[in-house]
Amino acid sequence: MKALRNSQPLALSFGLWALCAVPLGSSAKEPSPVVARSLPATTGVRTYAETVLDLPAAKVAALLAEPANFIPLFPAHSVEVISGHADRRVVSVEMRKPWPIGSVKWVEEVVSLEDPQDHAFVVERTAQPGYFRRLVSRWRVEPLQDSDHERCRVTYDVSLELARWAPDWILRRNHLGGVKETMERLRSLALKTPLPEPDHQ
Repeated sequence: MKALRNSQPLALSFGLWALCAVPLGSSAKEPSPVVARSLPATTGVRTYAETVLDLPAAKVAALLAEPANFIPLFPAHSVEVISGHADRRVVSVEMRKPWPIGSVKWVEEVVSLEDPQDHAFVVERTAQPGYFRRLVSRWRVEPLQDSDHERCRVTYDVSLELARWAPDWILRRNHLGGVKETMERLRSLALKTPLPEPDHQ
């Protein structure tokens, strides 16, 4: 299948993907803050973040599960869907980093689920070994019931370990920064771009 491409030059750090947080009591009229933090990890790094969006949870989950949106979100240079169904896809991703890293490519599985207990949506992404020794990320989009209009809380939990050595403090710092930037991109994309209706097939 034809790959999706980003024509803009990219300057990427080790920090790749994530989202960030907001207190539940924030006013819907004010932008929700983005908060991200590093969590303890035996190897590699782990980052957790969350935010609140003034949008229905189902629409935000559909945006996160669509491989084409990886390009503006993370950002990626190109994404190609190799195989899959509505709730499970295998995709090839390419990101371009500054010298001396250069182009980074990997294959991952993207699985979309719905939690029947609280009607939250989950998008899980697991990379095959290659550039990453381990890359496991989990988006969770939860509808908020305590508001007068539809809002949702989005959390992102990502564990990352490179196949080659890098100083832990640099990896942790850059990954945290990359997570926060991705959350800001999500907010911009979700609030300014018409979202697709979720696929219930």
